[in-house]
Amino acid sequence: MKTNFFYTLIALTFLFLGCNKNDINEIQESLSATTLIESINALSFEEDIDEVVTDAFNLKDNTAEITSKTIATYQDDGVYNLGPKKFRENRYGTCASINVDEENNTKTITFNGDCQGKKGQSRTGTIVITYSEIQNELGSFRQMEFVDFYMNDVKIEGTRRKEIIAIDSDGNKTTLSTLINGKMIYEDGTFSTKSSSISRFTYVENDKRIYTLIEGTSSGQSSDGVDFVMTINSPIKFSYTCDFENRKHKKGKVPVEGIKTLVSGSDTIITDFGDGTCDLEAEVTKDGITETIDIQKKKRGNSFFKL
Repeated sequence: MKTNFFYTLIALTFLFLGCNKNDINEIQESLSATTLIESINALSFEEDIDEVVTDAFNLKDNTAEITSKTIATYQDDGVYNLGPKKFRENRYGTCASINVDEENNTKTITFNGDCQGKKGQSRTGTIVITYSEIQNELGSFRQMEFVDFYMNDVKIEGTRRKEIIAIDSDGNKTTLSTLINGKMIYEDGTFSTKSSSISRFTYVENDKRIYTLIEGTSSGQSSDGVDFVMTINSPIKFSYTCDFENRKHKKGKVPVEGIKTLVSGSDTIITDFGDGTCDLEAEVTKDGITETIDIQKKKRGNSFFKL
């Protein structure tokens, strides 16, 4: 009798543990941070690309902008190796190069190999930029196509267009960036898709970017296969003056202010990036419960602790 009871107890114990494990897995899956983190990464990526492209149009060889004629004197194939003197402080790595075709209003940025940037990013592949005849005026535009382009081992696809829609009395510009057929393909083969319309105000002092404020919406599908809509409720600020050099996991731009809402299925998640203080934290709220996360430590596939 005792023996039968003993075996029954063991069976019930394993049954209980098995159900418990399944329940935990379901909770972790439902509270996956993937969709949220991918939406944050996408905003940071767009800010990074905007900086790269802006620098491509502000390249200086001493005080003169590089022209196609200058390029031709350096290499027969028309590709000029920018090196550490072409991008200030060698910020995009020594293997970054640019080809300027003034006749067809095209600039091609090539990261030949694994180009390590000053701020922790790695880039490979090509960005092809076509632009309007007139630059830095209302209505002028730049359009980017990504050719076998990777950033931090994530492949980027899509067509991104940036147009100046306002210029204030101090010369600070507001641009409208639209993304069509955006796609981020991850190392494990999964991918997320996105289309977006984002306005960006950039504040400049002494020819140096101090911060940008972005507003707008995006929609798509996360790599989990979940549809989402992202809305910026309060302008998100990216500061160019924050020093994250001592952070082990620094990679690219980090938002330090602003609020966005992510609607995914039946879930609504609000992310508050703070009050402008230079940190890597954000408060994430769902169903009245708030959790503080480290933006750069939280990874795709992670779960929240509280939400």
